[in-house]
Amino acid sequence: MRQTPIAWKNLTHQPARTVVSIGGIAFAILLMFMQLGFLGAVGDTATKVYSRLPYDLIVRSPEYLHVYDPRSIPIALEMQLASLPAVASVKPLNLGVTSWQNPLNKEFRVVAVVGIDPNDSPLQLPELKQQLHLLQHPEHVIMDRTSRSDLGPLDQHRFSDADIGRNPSINDHVATIVGTVEMGTGLAANGQVITSAEGFQGYVPGSDPDRTSMLLVHLRDGVEPEAAQQQLRDHLQRLGGENAFIQVLTWDQAVQAERTRWYWETPIGIIFAMGVALAVVVGGVICYMVLAADVLAHLPEYATLKAMGYSNRFLGRVLLSQSALLAAAALPPALLSALALYALTSALAGVSIQMTGERVALVALLSLVMCSVAGIVALRKLANAEPVNLF
Repeated sequence: MRQTPIAWKNLTHQPARTVVSIGGIAFAILLMFMQLGFLGAVGDTATKVYSRLPYDLIVRSPEYLHVYDPRSIPIALEMQLASLPAVASVKPLNLGVTSWQNPLNKEFRVVAVVGIDPNDSPLQLPELKQQLHLLQHPEHVIMDRTSRSDLGPLDQHRFSDADIGRNPSINDHVATIVGTVEMGTGLAANGQVITSAEGFQGYVPGSDPDRTSMLLVHLRDGVEPEAAQQQLRDHLQRLGGENAFIQVLTWDQAVQAERTRWYWETPIGIIFAMGVALAVVVGGVICYMVLAADVLAHLPEYATLKAMGYSNRFLGRVLLSQSALLAAAALPPALLSALALYALTSALAGVSIQMTGERVALVALLSLVMCSVAGIVALRKLANAEPVNLF
């Protein structure tokens, strides 16, 4: 005999109540989507630059903090490391932050500066290749189109080719915008410009022409990064002095260290991580209130089932099934709302927040766990359901 789907019947018996319940749980799921989206923007900050640097090894200062505050190492190491048998090429990269004066309202903002060799750029950015020749003059800069509107684009919304030829002030130096690319800085700065290594020295305070932010190493075919990593470390140890303490990381290690730094060692990362945890707790409370109210509303029916011989375990399965159905029904509207809010937040804040398949899967899992835990807690009320409650 076919068993009656009690969990489904409970939900469809009072559609209005069910819609309200789904709305409450959808709001809890939306909170998780938003907090994870904000946390994801922090993670994107860690990888915006590294995603453009697909090199085997990264050589950097032991005092390195994050990608836009990397400190510096001797640029003379470029030639020394390039002479090692395992190394195919070594390219320097300069990174830093400085002040930018909005050409429209004269307000100052923080902008990131990337300094490269125009003749041998380390950045893997296709649209940049056709514009590298424009960086032969130190006052020339290429503007990142994802820079925020408070830097003063001509249309007051987004930098574009219409801004080419304008002369903003960077660290009290007059610059000339000669092109645009799309790269992104995440939450680290209001915007970003790319210039030559010579231009970098003028725009970023404290820069030294004899030093560079990091060296990017490309290995010869067939050379394992881990083996070459140890070879470079040994070579630096033999050089002695400050070189002995310089870090040599694989690309994966550098990205992971950057993520760890932004997630757990910066205030903004910790705030958003706490936000995710609180969203799960708040969501669990909402789910518990919804399920507890449902148990109370159907207490006579549950008591009748117990009088007919159904066990608490059976009724528990009914309630957990109901929890799973509520989570499944609440996910789609929460996802659609999150997509809309991601787009709105990205437009208003100037920080790209993207929905990913991994995030959807994680939120779906958290929603199921959240509703299940709430259902288990609500079982206490169900366990007290007795036939006497009918009268």
